[in-house]
Amino acid sequence: MEPTLDEVRQELAEIYEQLLDLPKDDFERRAQLRSRQHELRQKSHELADGVATHDAETLKAAFSRLAQVRDRVLDQHLAYDATAAGVGGIEGTFLSMVNRAMDEGMGLDEIEGRMQDILKELRTLE
Repeated sequence: MEPTLDEVRQELAEIYEQLLDLPKDDFERRAQLRSRQHELRQKSHELADGVATHDAETLKAAFSRLAQVRDRVLDQHLAYDATAAGVGGIEGTFLSMVNRAMDEGMGLDEIEGRMQDILKELRTLE
């Protein structure tokens, strides 16, 4: 039986949560989840093609959920500590690279892109 668009999106949301909760060194499970995430995104695009735009409340709820996921990703960023740096700590450039890699691994660009799409859809409903 073919999943519905809502079911696909629900599983995508669950995968985001699982990715956020995974230990950073569980590369095998992360790769499995990212692969499934990619499959689901393709399925979501197929199912959404030609579907009417959601109502404003549905879009606002989706935006809110994505904002929470984005905030959780950003909360995991490593912070530059000037006192630790003075005692042989990690340099700011390296921290920036690590944070950027974490963002890519968690799909932050995609999350923020979807948030922008929702805002555009909301503007058309006003």
